Amino acid sequence: MRFSLTFSLLLVCFISNHTLHAQIISIDKSDTSDYVKKPQFNFNFSTGLEVDKQQTTLWDATNTAEMMLQKNKDLFLFAASYRFTYNGPDDILNAGYFHLRYRSHYKDKFQPEPFIQYQWDNKRGLEMRAIAGANIRYNMWKGDKLEFNAGLGLMNEIERWNFDGVDSNKIPSTPTPITINYIKINSYVRMDWKPNANNDIAVNVFFQTRPDSFHPRIAPHFQWSINAGKHVGFTISYSGMYDESPIVPIHQFYFSLSNSLLVKF
Repeated sequence: MRFSLTFSLLLVCFISNHTLHAQIISIDKSDTSDYVKKPQFNFNFSTGLEVDKQQTTLWDATNTAEMMLQKNKDLFLFAASYRFTYNGPDDILNAGYFHLRYRSHYKDKFQPEPFIQYQWDNKRGLEMRAIAGANIRYNMWKGDKLEFNAGLGLMNEIERWNFDGVDSNKIPSTPTPITINYIKINSYVRMDWKPNANNDIAVNVFFQTRPDSFHPRIAPHFQWSINAGKHVGFTISYSGMYDESPIVPIHQFYFSLSNSLLVKF
């Protein structure tokens, strides 16, 4: 009875999937695997699709892929996502990202963590966001079911914004795209809790700001992964972001809520 109720709730969440797109990417994997000489490869793919037909056909889909490659004491992480909403010929939403991260000696207390990322989100007016940087990751605590870690570093951020996401009364008379190029402090704290073999709950809080001007971006992220079999599962995730000083006059806070089917290889 308990399994049937849980499965029903998850199915309802999956069918009623509603997603917005957040700007700070949560890409993380627990450093629990042993060092191995033979390369180990893992691939996860999650997808959600809605199709509504009235006068026109509304397509709404979110697809996310994550790959992890381990060899010796090296760990490579890659993530990509593409979200779109089409209403007939109109492109209502087009958003996505690519992210690559590398960790060396990933089971050590301290470890280097360089990364690069490219991102876009037309609904908010983000034409492009390209970042490159490096953190020092600190594994504070690691147990059988619970672990804590944190990261602190610097990154170079380039963004180009237009006024597509701005309220009409706030658009200037001659709107032209704005490009920024800043060095920023990048930091996060993370908790991963595995209460049993079928559940994994991860909580991250990201913090970014310029070292010469305190205008923070703060982004909490929550993800609950549920195994429904060896190769199939569900994910429920929430991401929010508060940007104290947006590049263009859009809302300071927004969020992303998504539920999807997860396929693991």
